[in-house]
Amino acid sequence: MNKFIGEIIGDPALLEQLAEECNELSQSALKLARKMRNENPTPKTTEEILENFQEEVADVQLCLSELNQSGLFDLNEMTLMAQYKLTRWYMRLVEAGKDITK
Repeated sequence: MNKFIGEIIGDPALLEQLAEECNELSQSALKLARKMRNENPTPKTTEEILENFQEEVADVQLCLSELNQSGLFDLNEMTLMAQYKLTRWYMRLVEAGKDITK
């Protein structure tokens, strides 16, 4: 494989694929939360739901990797932004009185 996907299908199609995969991941996450709470039963097993969830995570990661190669975003910049947001999330939990220590 010499070309990355964005070179073959184009960046707009790659962005559309990412949006589709994000939607599928969202639905899968909701199904997993539903199963975990067991408030609204689903006939799928936990294993089936987890397998689908992992597949959707992989699809989103693949799209992000291809978008990084196309130059539409910078993976290093995204990593720094994610670290900033993680720190902010912890601070909000502390402010809400949550114990963040192990």
